[in-house]
Amino acid sequence: MRQRDDLSLNFFLLRCLVALVDHSQVTRAADALNMSQPAMSRAMSQLRLLTGDPILVKAQVGLVPTAKAMQLREFAQRILYEMDQLLGQAIAFDPVQARRNFRVVATDYLECVFLDPLVTRLSQQFPGISVTACHPVDPRHLSQVLESGEADFCVGMLPPTLEDLRHRLIFRDRIACVASKGHAALGRVLSPKEFAALDHIVIKPSVRAFGDDVDEALTRLGLARNTRLTTPGYLSAPYLIESTSMVALMPESLAGRFCERFALARIDVPFDVPPYEVYLYWHERTHNHLDHIWFKEQLLGDL
Repeated sequence: MRQRDDLSLNFFLLRCLVALVDHSQVTRAADALNMSQPAMSRAMSQLRLLTGDPILVKAQVGLVPTAKAMQLREFAQRILYEMDQLLGQAIAFDPVQARRNFRVVATDYLECVFLDPLVTRLSQQFPGISVTACHPVDPRHLSQVLESGEADFCVGMLPPTLEDLRHRLIFRDRIACVASKGHAALGRVLSPKEFAALDHIVIKPSVRAFGDDVDEALTRLGLARNTRLTTPGYLSAPYLIESTSMVALMPESLAGRFCERFALARIDVPFDVPPYEVYLYWHERTHNHLDHIWFKEQLLGDL
């Protein structure tokens, strides 16, 4: 058996570590780096010996990376990016031949309206390119997440002037109120008091959420929504609304999709609410990386 002192953590092993964590499977990690499965297995054995960590462990859903492996991946990705930048990325990024996973921080709403069409197109035109949707993070930690390589981009309704981050306004979305097609309030012009008294599902996936401006308007009138359920995600809302008397505030782009697929309709909001701005964020460190430039063009091209 080889001793730990006989091994060194080189760039090859760092790339293998990133691939193993991203794909959670030896075969897929090997494919991502155009390696054989036995070669990737040997690399994982070396990583296990060097780190004292199994890297991947069995779970109900298959293999999953350990907490230490996830942490090591952040540092490995950062080192690899810095080396690419130091070398000037002399080799052009070829998306047709490349095998690359891009990690994007986004809520389930933005996954539906933003990532869904993107991933569909990428899978058809660039089969080696994949996307991992990451859970939203506290805005105070976003710069660190993007700088470390834990994620490549963020799509969200965060302040546009976050430290060390570049940003671009990508679209605006208005608020809508959705109810079942048989709801008693449909077709009526509701007063703010009547609107607030409806049974509301409050959807709050992050610090800033659709509906905040309505709540502020109601507060100024001494009113508040009659909250029946609070949830962090949008995807359960149409099922709950369709079979109950509850209503929910949500982005207009998502409301349109739900109304097409479920027995739902829209109720007019008795306020003039300004549109919400959705931004794309990335770190200054990766601004000139060719793969990031290409992926950013793909993201913006679907809008």
